[in-house]
Amino acid sequence: MTVLLSILAILFLVLAVGLPLIEKYSTEKSNEELGKITRYMPALMAVLIIGMALRYFMG
Repeated sequence: MTVLLSILAILFLVLAVGLPLIEKYSTEKSNEELGKITRYMPALMAVLIIGMALRYFMG
């Protein structure tokens, strides 16, 4: 139980420190860059659904 709590504490600490740093030093994405990123979303969602179905039926 202490291992679980220590992992959760570390994750919370990383989120509390990491998110402000990411917001401070990140750059704004242009519409072209966002378009390139969103083009891959349907394919990634399909891979995720197939992977979840395989995991469900195999295990």
